[in-house]
Amino acid sequence: MSNQRILKSVILASKTLLAAILLQGCSGHPGAGHWEASSEVPDLPYSALELEFDGKGTLHPNTALAGQEDKPSLWCVWQAKSEIALDVQCGDGSAEKTNIKFELVVAGEKQEGAFPYTQANLLKDGNVVTVFNRKL
Repeated sequence: MSNQRILKSVILASKTLLAAILLQGCSGHPGAGHWEASSEVPDLPYSALELEFDGKGTLHPNTALAGQEDKPSLWCVWQAKSEIALDVQCGDGSAEKTNIKFELVVAGEKQEGAFPYTQANLLKDGNVVTVFNRKL
């Protein structure tokens, strides 16, 4: 192998290693994670919200409510809005292009050595539609 090819391989490996180190240093948003509807609040329209660290997620309907027995889960994408809030956009992939915009705001107290927040409110048009607890 020529010296030039070896040098290119070393540079590429170095860049890859540096990118991996930088990505590991980034912490996820406290809203990312798996959430389940609070059992203390009855008749919530959603039973769970799963927000993965890659900006994708799933919003599950509360199929125990009348009229929602056969309702499908919604596929979501999210992005950070602030330190405690996420913009979450969900749809069902139907021909009608269902597109619902939510805001997820984490609440509760920061806990040392654990997930930063244990509660979150899902809002639509500024109104709370579901209260979640972090699923541990």
